[in-house]
Amino acid sequence: MKKVLFLLGLLLLAGCSEEIVAYEGVPLKIAVLGEFNDSYNTNIDIVEITFETLEEAVTNPALEYDALFITPTVFGQASQDEYIKIYKDAQIPIIYYGAVKGHFAFTKENITYDTLHFQNLINGSHSTLYLHNEIPVGDELSEIKEIKCDVDVFNFYLNGDRYDVMLKEIYEKIETLT
Repeated sequence: MKKVLFLLGLLLLAGCSEEIVAYEGVPLKIAVLGEFNDSYNTNIDIVEITFETLEEAVTNPALEYDALFITPTVFGQASQDEYIKIYKDAQIPIIYYGAVKGHFAFTKENITYDTLHFQNLINGSHSTLYLHNEIPVGDELSEIKEIKCDVDVFNFYLNGDRYDVMLKEIYEKIETLT
């Protein structure tokens, strides 16, 4: 009887195993600053970049990147003031992957990821997508055009250790923005 219950228990546990959730949208080309590995999705092209190629990667449409991931191994350098203008000029979404402090340290002067006064965002997010848009306002005949600034920020949450689910959500948001 104990063997039967044991085998029944094993079958129930095997039936409850979680299946990997994959992104099934259009293929995406992702620039990565730092270390990042996505073993869940086969239609994501990951291209490692350096700080020397960062500005071109986010502003040159010919490179055809759909987004930039910045990861924890480079947060210290990536949050230096010299990169703020690059993030604001970016033509693609920037994902601060694993940045529990959000995008603030990367987009505000005189603050770095290490010196930001709070440890985590109150909302408990794992990663933040940031996109700074400058939209010209006015008619075509006007010589002086007003520029309206718009910032899109989306937070992504990790449920347990389900990185696959969170990455799917991030990629789906990137797809809607490109």
